[in-house]
Amino acid sequence: MHDATVKKSRKASLPVWRRLGWRLAASFLLLTALGILLSGLLQYRAQDRWLRESLGSLLLNIARTGALVLDGDLHERVVHEGRNDTAAYEHLRAQLQQIKETNELGDPVYTLSDVEGDMARFAVISHGQEPVGKQYRLAPAIQPILARVFSEGIPAFTDIYTNQHGTWITAFAPIRNAAGETVAALDVDFRADVYLEQLAGVQRRLYLHSLAGAILALIAGVILARQITRPIGQLAAMARRVVEGDLTPQERITAQDEIGLLGNVFHLMVDRVHVSHRHVVDVLVRVLQAQGKQTGSLTQLAQAARVLGDPLGLSPTQREALELGALLHDIGEIRIPEAVLEKPGPLTPEERDLVQQHPAWGVELLEPVPVLTPALDVVGAHHERYDGGGYPQGLRGDEIPLPARIFAVVDALDAMTHERPYRRAGSVAEALEELRREAGKQFDPRIVEAALAIPPEQWADLLKFQGAREGTNPTPNAEESLHPLSIMRNLT
Repeated sequence: MHDATVKKSRKASLPVWRRLGWRLAASFLLLTALGILLSGLLQYRAQDRWLRESLGSLLLNIARTGALVLDGDLHERVVHEGRNDTAAYEHLRAQLQQIKETNELGDPVYTLSDVEGDMARFAVISHGQEPVGKQYRLAPAIQPILARVFSEGIPAFTDIYTNQHGTWITAFAPIRNAAGETVAALDVDFRADVYLEQLAGVQRRLYLHSLAGAILALIAGVILARQITRPIGQLAAMARRVVEGDLTPQERITAQDEIGLLGNVFHLMVDRVHVSHRHVVDVLVRVLQAQGKQTGSLTQLAQAARVLGDPLGLSPTQREALELGALLHDIGEIRIPEAVLEKPGPLTPEERDLVQQHPAWGVELLEPVPVLTPALDVVGAHHERYDGGGYPQGLRGDEIPLPARIFAVVDALDAMTHERPYRRAGSVAEALEELRREAGKQFDPRIVEAALAIPPEQWADLLKFQGAREGTNPTPNAEESLHPLSIMRNLT
């Protein structure tokens, strides 16, 4: 049925994560955030490298300058004596203290000698508290740098490293004797905590800037994506309505770009399909009316169905289904012999079974034609009963499509107020009273209530009420009453 197609189409709506607008917004956010993050990382690395090189160069200059004022021969003698209470030791210690104070260093300045692998020995230290020759274990980051200072005789500085006393960056400069030999290395340490705090500040700013940029990118991305995808969404909604069978005029896309052009072309296509659709329906209606129905009677039914459906809150798709279904509701009868349809007396069981096939035949005829599928709700279900006693499927209550329930009421009114070969026409008042009695049985009570709210005079105008023709007296039989089960004998 067409309702099932509509529900399937609605359920087929894309989830949020697959919608183009959100994908564009997410892409914009991702690209912007990645750009900010990459830029920040590059800035962070540049800042890190600059701080390391600046700090290392500063310490290196201090070490190089300090090493120039130290007497290498005197230093050799102090190491040889191994005492820190001699005049030579005090002289060198005073020079180291002066280097420390002049450069406002927070940690002692000292010299190292006898470097072997990961071990070295203290020689002279600016605060003079360590004995000469005390062993000192070198951090792994120091070892290759210090070995290079001794082997090549050139000053150098380490990267940031950590030992049991904290985090450091260290510069070394060779101390030479009169022969130009490197006899010791001047060690200038600097605690890197301040430096690391500066880097942490840079990192925090990077994250904050990335977050702020991501938020701005998200806002801008959503706005931009909506601007881009709004016409696409409109076009998709229009296409969905067309798939559901709604070919009525739709809102035009105002975008002045390729999507707007596509929308205009789509509108033109739908307009042409709609015109072709109306022509097809008109041809089918003329064919049905040629089968014995009064000219204009199907159009009257469609108009009456629209009037009854208006206060019931129908969607555009349901209105289309109701109107088209009213025009084509009995198309399946073209397979039934005219002698059966016009038979003035009761139908045989075989003839009745034949008549009851026409809803299924109608669906079979229309189903292959997409533009006619909205009519399937009414064509296939207008003989179902609200209490489940109808045919062809025995649907009950809300299982019956709403357009079919509405049309069943209009069709019954039309049948009861027009003559048939097998019975007379009744009055509108009689027909409405019969509807009241059948509410909740054959008809939906809510729809019966809406039908009773329409004045009988309006119904008479809508249905072109005839009453019994003068001089006409159909053969009385068991189907003479106005009960809709007998008047619409193909309902039974």
